[in-house]
Amino acid sequence: MERLKITIQPSFWLFAVVATVFRRGYFAAMYAIAVILHEIAHYVTASRLFYRCREIRLDLFGAVLYGDFRDISGPDRIRIALAGPAANMCLCLVCLALWWILPDSYYYTEVFFTANLTMACVNLLPCYPLDGGRVLTGVLEGKLGNKALAITKKCTVGISLAVFAVFVCSLFTDTKLFTLGSFAIGLFSGAFVKGKETYERAALVNRKYFDRRGMEKKILVFGTDNTLADVAKRMQGNYLYCLEVVDEDMHTLVTFDIAQLESIVLTKPLTATLKEIVNSK
Repeated sequence: MERLKITIQPSFWLFAVVATVFRRGYFAAMYAIAVILHEIAHYVTASRLFYRCREIRLDLFGAVLYGDFRDISGPDRIRIALAGPAANMCLCLVCLALWWILPDSYYYTEVFFTANLTMACVNLLPCYPLDGGRVLTGVLEGKLGNKALAITKKCTVGISLAVFAVFVCSLFTDTKLFTLGSFAIGLFSGAFVKGKETYERAALVNRKYFDRRGMEKKILVFGTDNTLADVAKRMQGNYLYCLEVVDEDMHTLVTFDIAQLESIVLTKPLTATLKEIVNSK
């Protein structure tokens, strides 16, 4: 794994100061720890799947794991997205176990438990760019391809409008849910976030894993009109891959061994067609 950098934005320091002034500094600290551990879980999972991630950026609205985008397959997207909420739920279980063993610890860990439970539940909503939205996108990609993200964003708009409607209704009651209203606005804006995923594939062979347990070898077969991105999406962790490029009659034009394929995926643009790569060989 590469060294991970954690950056704290000015907006989070402002949040911390305000929380301290209103005697909520402990809440802010527990929230920050829960958020950082959530993102570290994403980072560890992405690294094990051979994606390069460089920075966790913490701000007023949470934290985001950053890197340089190359390509990410649907199954990998789902694994990385679920890692964060899973880590938060595990921390909740740790708190519950601690309360059972040491009941008095409840007074010190209740806020931490609540922060982790909230993080897990909120992030599992099928809204982009929350983890649940990334999971939904990964599930839909297999059948809908590039349309998957657009559908997830439409789902995000629908859910955000429903949440905002609940907030509006609360204005006519004694309990006015202003926090829910701001959350709805945040969800709605997420549907219009532009940009690409934050993962760059760093290596295709986990040498340490290979040395310990060995790895299964697979051969991918693609036509010349396919792009390198098509190949990369089929490559998942803990396998060794070779590539055969074939013509329309399924005759093998060229074969790339494990080392050659790894070098191509990491150095060539993923928009390049296999025909271009074969011709440049």
